[in-house]
Amino acid sequence: MRKRTIGIAAAAMLLLVGCSTTSTQADQVAVHYQGGPIQAKAFADCVAPASRDYSSIGDTYYVYPASQRNWVFGGGNADTGAITFVTSDGIEMSVTGVGNFTLNTDCKTLQAFHETIGNRYNASFDGSNASEGWINMLQVYIAQPLETAIDRAGQQFTYQQLYFDPAAKAVWETSVVELLPELVGRQTEGDAEYFKNFQITLQKPEPPASIKEALVAQQAAVAKANAAKAEADAQVAAAQAQVAVEAAEAAQIAQKIAVLGVDGYLKQEAINNNLNPFQPTVPLVTANVK
Repeated sequence: MRKRTIGIAAAAMLLLVGCSTTSTQADQVAVHYQGGPIQAKAFADCVAPASRDYSSIGDTYYVYPASQRNWVFGGGNADTGAITFVTSDGIEMSVTGVGNFTLNTDCKTLQAFHETIGNRYNASFDGSNASEGWINMLQVYIAQPLETAIDRAGQQFTYQQLYFDPAAKAVWETSVVELLPELVGRQTEGDAEYFKNFQITLQKPEPPASIKEALVAQQAAVAKANAAKAEADAQVAAAQAQVAVEAAEAAQIAQKIAVLGVDGYLKQEAINNNLNPFQPTVPLVTANVK
């Protein structure tokens, strides 16, 4: 009996060792293909997120992401450099940002994606990490359409609108999102929508260094001119205020003269300034000359 139990356990172990298996994480799916040593490879089914699947020896699993993925352009740890585009007034701008998307994990669509694109690029994931093939695939099917969308949308604005006007920049960003699905779809075969749920975040686009330097110089000149104008306006205002004060004083003097007369006004002014307007008079003495 003991020998029989050991034999059954050994057979079970051999069966498990000979099986193909996969274990998907919570943000992964897998496509499963059957095919033994003498069988043609054929699609079997899809493996849902957070699942473990066992199959016959020779079967193969290809793991793909089920969560949101992104393509970062420009900045630290980016997938590629900043994207350049040309505005309606012919200025080449550069922009950094990130494009987000999800892979369509509907089973039939995922199978089609694997067979037409994923398998060709070796794009399935290596455990939890994106493979080099996945990055190479995104260069073609996401990055290039994204660059085209940014350039086409950017041609509707001048560089000053995109650089200075947040509202224009927001419209440009929305236009990129609207253009992207069609441009991505042109890269794929057939009508299947392999990528969806696009979101784009674009940073403030930057003009060439020469234009930025010119803008700084222009702003400095404007600031200097504004300061000079403010000083001149202040001087004019001060002069006008002084004229108004003098006019008011003259009006007061005229009113006093009208009441007191010139002589009375002068005497009053002398009194106000601690002077005595009433000096004693000395009779004129005429000497007799003999």
